[in-house]
Amino acid sequence: MRRFLTLCIAIALALVTALPLPAMAACANGKCWGAVGVGPNGAWGNAYDYPSQNAAAQAVQSRCGGNCTTIKTFYNSCGAIAQGDYGGWGWAWNVYKDEALSSAIAYCVPNDRNCRVTVWACTSR
Repeated sequence: MRRFLTLCIAIALALVTALPLPAMAACANGKCWGAVGVGPNGAWGNAYDYPSQNAAAQAVQSRCGGNCTTIKTFYNSCGAIAQGDYGGWGWAWNVYKDEALSSAIAYCVPNDRNCRVTVWACTSR
């Protein structure tokens, strides 16, 4: 009986460690897709670790309540959108979160004032 219990525990542990986490399972093809989006009246959405570009964009639109008018996608990195006071915006992606955020602001500045990051996301890869 003791041997049987030990065998069951060993099999259970092997199965648990062999199964990928949901996020990594979605990225099994080597690309973890993410997206960021903004829309009028403060609408925004983000998504990360999706198996395809389209799935990530659809997730953002869903989180925006269907109100995102600008959606940008990226993979295996971080993405950000910055917006200013009068509707100007900029977006960027980078493997480093801080670089994506600062670049989005830098792209917004020539188009508006008081640019700030509205939404960002990073994939797990």
